[in-house]
Amino acid sequence: AHVPDDGVVVILGAGTLGQVTLAALRAHCAPRTIIATARYPEQRRMAGLLGADMVIAPDEVRRAVRWATGSRAIGATRISGPREGVVDRLTGGADVVVDCVGSSASLTDALAVVRPRGRIVLVGMPAEVTLELTPLWHREVELVGAYTYGTETLADGVQRRTFDMATDLVRDADLGRLVTATYPLSRYREALEHAAAAGRRGAVKIAFDLRDEKERNDL
Repeated sequence: AHVPDDGVVVILGAGTLGQVTLAALRAHCAPRTIIATARYPEQRRMAGLLGADMVIAPDEVRRAVRWATGSRAIGATRISGPREGVVDRLTGGADVVVDCVGSSASLTDALAVVRPRGRIVLVGMPAEVTLELTPLWHREVELVGAYTYGTETLADGVQRRTFDMATDLVRDADLGRLVTATYPLSRYREALEHAAAAGRRGAVKIAFDLRDEKERNDL
C-alpha cells in the first residue's frame, strides 16, 4: 500500500481481513498512527492486541481522522447514497485508507477521510456498490485493489512472494489467535451459521479442522 513512514493509516473493518491487514502493517511498515473501525467487542479487543492505536465505531471514523491528523473542516459537500447528507471537507486526512468491507458505505467513508493525493486500497469487495466519485477526482485520490498473488519488493530491494510473507506473518504475529472456533467438515452447516454471525457471537475467524477425531484428541 506504499505506507509512508510516520503516516496515518485507517483500516475500515476489523473482521479477519482487517485484523490481518493490521498485523501486516505493524510487521512491515512504520506508520505513526493506525485507526481501525470495529463493530463488535471481540473485534475491538483483537485490534488493540495487534497494534491499533485507535479502535472506534464505524460512524466515528471521520471525527477520529480529523483529530489524528489535525485537519480542519473547510466547507461542506452534499453526498448521496448510504451516507447521504452534508459532510465536512477536510484540509488533510489519512495517508492511506484500507477498505476491508467493500460496501458503498465504507467506500464513501474512505473517500471522506483520505487526504488529497492519498491512497485507498480495496481489500474487501463482496458485491456491486453505488458510489459518489466526485471526491476521487476532486482530491486526486489513488484507488487500487489488493488481492492474493504477487511479488513484494521490500525496502532493501529484495523481492519475496506474497504467499511466503503471509506464511511468515501467520507464525510471527501469532495469527492463530484469530481463530475463535474450529469445526470438522461433518458439521459444516453449523460452521457456516457461526461464521455468518461471527461478530454478534463474539468470534473473529471460524475454521475447519480437517484432522480426524483421533488426531485432534492426541494433541
